[in-house]
Formats: sequence, C-alpha cells, structure tokens
Amino acid sequence: MSDAHATPSAQDLRRLCRTSKTAALATIAAGHKQVDDGWPVTSMVVPAIDVDGTPILLISDLADHTRHIAADNRVSLLFSSPSTGQQDTIETDSARLTLFGRAIRDDAPSLRTCYLRAHPDAAQYADFADFGFYRIIVDAIYWVGGFGKQRRLPGTQFIEAGCHPLMTAHDDIVAHMNQDHLDALADITGHYTDHDPNAGWLMHTIDCDGMVLTGNQGDYAAIRIDFPGTIHTPGEAREILVKMCKISRA
Repeated sequence: MSDAHATPSAQDLRRLCRTSKTAALATIAAGHKQVDDGWPVTSMVVPAIDVDGTPILLISDLADHTRHIAADNRVSLLFSSPSTGQQDTIETDSARLTLFGRAIRDDAPSLRTCYLRAHPDAAQYADFADFGFYRIIVDAIYWVGGFGKQRRLPGTQFIEAGCHPLMTAHDDIVAHMNQDHLDALADITGHYTDHDPNAGWLMHTIDCDGMVLTGNQGDYAAIRIDFPGTIHTPGEAREILVKMCKISRA
C-alpha cells in the first residue's frame, strides 16, 4: 500500500498475512486441563498462505488447540505486520489483522506442498502420524492499522476467487522462469527492490499477489516482490511479469 493513510485493499491485507512469520491462534476450550469448556485459549502457530490467500496450518494432534478444533472448529488468527524498527510509522508497525474462520483437516497433497514451500524445515515432522494439515475457511477479517484506521471484509472478498489455474500451474511457472528468464528476474529485482540484482535470483513461489525469490549466490534471505495487480491464471502471470520486466528495462 503506497499511501499509509489509504484504505488497504484485499491484496494489501493478504500481503500482511503473507509476510507475518507467526500468528496467534484462538480456539474454544474443550476438555482442557486448566479451564472450563468454552474458555478462549490462544497459542502461537506458523501458518503458510496459499496462492489465493487461504491460511494453512500444520499442527499436532497432541496440542490443546487441535483437540479444541476437533470439538468446535471455529478459530481466529491474529497476524501482525513485521516491525520496520521505525517508531514513527504507527500505521505500519501496529497494523494487525484478525481472521475469523473454521479449521478443516485436509490431507490433500497440494496443502502439504504449499506449506513446505513456505516452511521447508517442517518436512522433518510433517509426515509424523500425529501431525496434520488444516486449511482455514475464512468467514471474515478485521484489520486495524493504527488509531482510527480499520477495515472489515467478508471472507469472500478477502480470499481471491478463480485462482485454481494458477495453483495447478504453479510448479511449471516457477520452472519456466528459472530455466529461461533469470535475466528478467534480475532486472525486476533491481528495479522493484534495493537488493543486489546480480545475486542469482530464482523464483521460489508465485501467488495471486506476488512472488518470492531466493538468491543462489551469497548469503541472501528470500525476498518478496508484490505484483501491481492480482493474477489468477498462467497467462495473467506471464502478462504481469512481462510488464514488470519492460518497466525495469525502460
């Protein structure tokens, strides 16, 4: 969001979730050893965000929150903006988003693949018998960006519809860009970020709002580059990347 005082778009709000490293998960107690049933209980989780903005969790059956979900799958997730370290940017540093939804166990391979793209270290325990993947069916979201700044959206406006073609073609798009268009990724990186364009950037993931790149030269952390618009298909991905490349080379 270029103007910190502007009302954030759904794309902006999904971006907040995509860049949050952790989230607070609120569940409804059921059979908890310390509090009565119905008590609100919070815990920390590490979500991944799917191509369309859907949160995905990997949680253990041994955890209290998983037992709560089995009894009542209504949950809330609280995402916060990564701190910039600047004390005068309350609209940025204090921004947070509460997501209301229902946690559904989903063993589809696509969820596992998406989660491990974001958190490859989780492969060490993802296939343990007591772990499972859950997608959150989003009912509504509530964003607070600082004093007097808020926005509420239904889940149907937060989750981007029509992204199945992009999900299906994800790996082919990534492979194509990394095999044939590394120069374009370098130029885009040089124009849209302050990172060294010559770090051997590779596309790691792509979603409806942007892409994540990793450098294969030197000790570079992954970077996210957001698209100027929202995409849903491989054709739209090509169009927006070509457009960004042309702007980078102008």
